[in-house]
Amino acid sequence: MENESSEFYARQVVLPGVGLEGLAKLRAATIAVAGVGGVGSSAAYYLARSGVGRIRLVDQDIVEPSNLQRVHGASQEDLFHPKAEVLSRRLSDFGSWLSVETVVETITDRNVDDLFRDVDLIFDGLDNFRTRYILNRFALQSQTPYLFASAVSDQAHLALLNPPQTPCLECVMPHVMDRFEDSCETLGVGPSITGLTGSIGAETILHSLLGRPTLLRDHLMTIDMGGPEFLFTKLSRRDDCAVCGKFPDENPEASPTVTLLCGEHTANVLPFDRLDLHLSQISAMIPTERILANTNSVLVYREGPYTISLFRNGRLLIGDIDEETEASKVANHVWRTVKNMKSPTPKKPRPPYEAGGFSYSLAKET
Repeated sequence: MENESSEFYARQVVLPGVGLEGLAKLRAATIAVAGVGGVGSSAAYYLARSGVGRIRLVDQDIVEPSNLQRVHGASQEDLFHPKAEVLSRRLSDFGSWLSVETVVETITDRNVDDLFRDVDLIFDGLDNFRTRYILNRFALQSQTPYLFASAVSDQAHLALLNPPQTPCLECVMPHVMDRFEDSCETLGVGPSITGLTGSIGAETILHSLLGRPTLLRDHLMTIDMGGPEFLFTKLSRRDDCAVCGKFPDENPEASPTVTLLCGEHTANVLPFDRLDLHLSQISAMIPTERILANTNSVLVYREGPYTISLFRNGRLLIGDIDEETEASKVANHVWRTVKNMKSPTPKKPRPPYEAGGFSYSLAKET
């Protein structure tokens, strides 16, 4: 294995500031990538190629057709599979010396400590500030460096934050609301800007791990592909910051159980109690023509006007929905149904929408 990895990184170790000692530092590092869409998957790809030894991929979503344009490693065969698992399989092909950990989960204020404990740095490939602010508070409390990265339309922003030595994210961008009109679905996004953002972010992480200087440590970098232009804005802490200021808010708002994902017409619904579902048994009770994907971690199927992604722990992604109350209604119906299932296979054929325990209607209300 050592001979294989030595050849794999032969060009890497001759770079200034790397060498065998630097490669050993990278091999000993653990990086968490939160969100593995276009930006996060690009960063993870280049971190793995550059010698980082352990990468933890944390993502709640599945691969959809619109993701294939920019998500590294995803193909038609991966549709409706968890993004983190798809990327993990691709990265694991690089070599046995790379350890990839996959976490298919929603980041909340209740689990952030467990998800990101014992990592050397967090790369933010997320698409919403609600979750970014949760990571920001964790980064401050644990003093874990946090690389903020965002790309939409033909622009991107990056900054390496390490509060309290640097400003935190809420110092730089306070009270940002996730709005549909600011999302990728509305403004668009291309693979070149997400790939460039991920690769610059990965290189910044390498500099940090190797103790090399980087402008992103105290500057916000803005990329405008229209020029192209690369702009740097000096960052400073705010005394009135609600997170790292003189009088921080000690009682931040708790993570909601139902969240409409910005720009996706999809709701993420967390169960009140964590479940341990046998997805193979549940899938046997749904007509085959309605099943889009069936893995160890998620079952994706059509139900009336909705696309349901049922995860093993009971979490749901409900597609083609725009109201939280309707999402809660659909989620409660699904949970009641799967909890009441008695047998792994239907006893006799039934009409559509009445397969085994799935005898219910989820027509949209008007």
